[in-house]
Amino acid sequence: MVYNRYMDEQTAVPLVRDRFEAITGLAVDGWEYDRRHVGGLVGADARLSTGGKQFMVEYRPAATTEQLSAALRRLSTCKPGAQGLIPLLVVPYMGPTGQQLCRSEGISWLDLSGNADISAPPIRIRILGQPNQFKRPGRPSSLFSPGSSRLARTLLLDPARTCTQTDLAQSTGLSPGFLSRLLPRYEEAGFVTRTPVGRMIQFRATDPDGLLDAWCAAYRFTDHTILRGHIAARTGPELLLDLVATLTRLQQDYAATGLAAAWRWAPFASFRLVTLYLPTWPSQALLSDLGFQEGERGSNAWLVVPNDEGVFAGAATLDGVRCASALQTYLDLKGHPERAAEAAEELRRVRLSWLPTEGGAGH
Repeated sequence: MVYNRYMDEQTAVPLVRDRFEAITGLAVDGWEYDRRHVGGLVGADARLSTGGKQFMVEYRPAATTEQLSAALRRLSTCKPGAQGLIPLLVVPYMGPTGQQLCRSEGISWLDLSGNADISAPPIRIRILGQPNQFKRPGRPSSLFSPGSSRLARTLLLDPARTCTQTDLAQSTGLSPGFLSRLLPRYEEAGFVTRTPVGRMIQFRATDPDGLLDAWCAAYRFTDHTILRGHIAARTGPELLLDLVATLTRLQQDYAATGLAAAWRWAPFASFRLVTLYLPTWPSQALLSDLGFQEGERGSNAWLVVPNDEGVFAGAATLDGVRCASALQTYLDLKGHPERAAEAAEELRRVRLSWLPTEGGAGH
């Protein structure tokens, strides 16, 4: 079957019934398609029944992070058992990032290209590997490109803050024109709300956890330039302090991140690998002063030149060590070895819950 490259709702939703049967091998014994009122839920795209199970279908024309985040937030209000409906997200093609987002929310999905991950016991279907039949020329812009992610960073470093577009331009360094195009996409995804206040418009973060999840799913630590190597040291903490002492003596800017910074923000476990952001590529003289020997095998030191200076925003000095914000550290742990996943979980619990805690939460 040949499809249009862009499948809007009006074109795509009527196809869902046949595609569901073809992909899953399950017969559809009930189908209701009325955008105005499906299964008692205003705004649902369709209701599908099979094997005694009823699915509430939500269609999105693209599996971009913002489209998926908005859909998942809506579907999460209809977990299995709510009005007898099971949420099912349908898109033309679901990439790895979208799959991860759905998995983290426990939402079943199906794409019109032939892939699916559906869990509605006793129904369990997982089909992956079918190619994207809806490729469009050009690469869609991301909410979390190095420039665009400055807005996410500003919102998450102070989620309670309300600010104007002018405030956001000053905080992010982004032009008003760029923000005028970016903010509506953040609103569509449900990450931001706008409120008229007199003649001004105030913006505020509305779903910090959802925004962080979406950013983390799209974030790749390897997009930065990473110099891996080894420095003689008995332990990670000892190496960190030695590096900080040398960089301070040389008046070299830096910010620790990854496991070393997580250890300062939310002590969890010791570490071997020390990762430092540097504003520019290190000179040979600096590498010599640090005792740095380049090489990936057995590396215990990563020197990182970021793809955007925003990584330094929110940095704080903790016990004498300049650390990237808890937010940036959490993102970077995704690209680290050792017990990084556990450290990230602890860091988020302690520092990124965005809930009132004794002493407050640092970001």
